Amino acid sequence: MTNNTTADTGTDSLVEEVVGTLRTFELTEYEAKCFVALTRLREGTAKEVSDVADVPRARIYDSMDTLQDRGLVSVQESKPRRFRAVSPREAVDLLERECRSRLDRLGAVLPRLGSPDRSTGAGEVWTMDGEAAVSERLATLVAEAEEEVLFAVAVDALLGDDLLDALVDATERGVDVTVGSPGESIRERLEEAAADAEVVETWTWWESSPIQPGAVTSVCMVDGNALLVSADAETDLPGVRKHRAIWTDSAEAPVVGLMRPLLATAIRGRD
Repeated sequence: MTNNTTADTGTDSLVEEVVGTLRTFELTEYEAKCFVALTRLREGTAKEVSDVADVPRARIYDSMDTLQDRGLVSVQESKPRRFRAVSPREAVDLLERECRSRLDRLGAVLPRLGSPDRSTGAGEVWTMDGEAAVSERLATLVAEAEEEVLFAVAVDALLGDDLLDALVDATERGVDVTVGSPGESIRERLEEAAADAEVVETWTWWESSPIQPGAVTSVCMVDGNALLVSADAETDLPGVRKHRAIWTDSAEAPVVGLMRPLLATAIRGRD
């Protein structure tokens, strides 16, 4: 009895998770519940779907019509009508194609909203807070590299999957990538993830590893133009710290000219 209860609880939790995820793809709660129920049944009548999905029977048909329009459900015009869900793999592929189509369209039209007459603010420096935000910005800068990436990092937390993938992609398209770190485990992870990057030991900004509170956490320069510098920062919460960064994508920012020779010397031992 205990095992059955545990299994039912686990299934209910999984159903709730899948329904919630499907709703992010513009399905209503009833539509998502119907599709999940039909996936569990593979095929069934409106009554069977209603019983499994816990959706009023009066709402089954309009939900099924929408799911059919989305290509997620097939209908057999029998008496009573029967419904069949596409396979989970087909459903994921279909929703992925929908998302990709929307993103492609957004990528095509969004740049057209920019004003060609407005100054981009050459030389401006921006700030940001948060580990995820800093790691994402680092990944974006590296992804835009054409010739060179100089990157020094002292904390493993900033090495998100997107950043590591961006480093790998940069080396594959011929960008000269050099990464320095005082941490042996960080260097080992970088060597494993981005085998074609040059990984070196550097201590220019650090006295110890793990780093001390308030220390620089990363410095990244791309093509001698874009620059990001992040540091450990205290928050108002006791014992809670975060990453705070400044960054610029303009070579006209004075900090870029100041940092490039220092960064190059720090991780390459050259002027």
